[in-house]
Amino acid sequence: MEIRLRNLRRNYGSLHAVDDVSLDIPSNTVYGIIGKSGAGKSTLVRLVSMLEKPDNGEVYYDDKRVDNLSKKELIEERRHIGMIFQNFNLFSSRSAADNIAYPMEICHMDKDHIRKRTEELLSLVGLEGRGKAPISTLSGGQKQRVAIARALAINPSILFCDEATSALDPQTTRAILALIKEIQKKMNLTVVMITHQMEVVRDACDRVAVLDSGHIVEEGLVSDIFSSPKSDVTKDFLSSLTNVRESIVRWSRDGGHFTLRFRGSSTDEPIISTVSSETGAVFNIRAAGVQNVNGEEMGVMITDIGPDEETALKAAALLRKMGVVIEEEKKEAE
Repeated sequence: MEIRLRNLRRNYGSLHAVDDVSLDIPSNTVYGIIGKSGAGKSTLVRLVSMLEKPDNGEVYYDDKRVDNLSKKELIEERRHIGMIFQNFNLFSSRSAADNIAYPMEICHMDKDHIRKRTEELLSLVGLEGRGKAPISTLSGGQKQRVAIARALAINPSILFCDEATSALDPQTTRAILALIKEIQKKMNLTVVMITHQMEVVRDACDRVAVLDSGHIVEEGLVSDIFSSPKSDVTKDFLSSLTNVRESIVRWSRDGGHFTLRFRGSSTDEPIISTVSSETGAVFNIRAAGVQNVNGEEMGVMITDIGPDEETALKAAALLRKMGVVIEEEKKEAE
């Protein structure tokens, strides 16, 4: 199911939490919405999932407008969506299977169907044989698997994940993201992931919108955003990956006036030595590494270029000619 947002606004007093957001989220894809705390991403997902009405603007599921539905129509439309939250939102008094069964029970489905569907979902999320387990006995990752199964119980067309991995350790996060991607392909879901973690976008999403102060500042394919970020917010998110992922290693906290971004086959080519040989430039590399983004290799290098400004400019020009994206640290005004 495609989601289209047109000129959405949501204010809380003088706070413009969502300010004129227009966005197209393609069907059958994993779409990321990333922003720092206070950027407006949680408000945006509440508007998109019909938990709140916008002050202005329109929300469409395919060609159907859904932000102005009656209460009865809203209840019916919400049966097409599932939601996963950071804190799982499970019933501690119910077993894993009974938590999964709950959405089907309130829809008054047949008991035999509920039982069969619950067993199918336990198998789908890798919890075979754990249906009777009390929630208190499950790990964080297992609880999130139950929450995923519950969200899928009534066969939704859209799955919203609001910071679904924020409470999990890195290894469990990767396992949950892999599970969500697998389920998305099996069920042809439109998955919308709200996050403040760029590694979640990298490991799970096809496209991403970057939100800042209620505005979309950048949007596109994840591979394009990683290889050639445009906004300062996006560049800041990407720089944080050098500290949290083992694939990019920083061995010097000082310096690093230039950030070089390599894409695809260029990660295997001797570009630095070629530029050094042709221009006489000297590279003092502060950090470097390669990471995989949607099956494509993306290289990052943080470096100083010398021995003088003129040579550095020649080296930068040649690097750009060879397809390397260069970000130069802004010099502070004296």
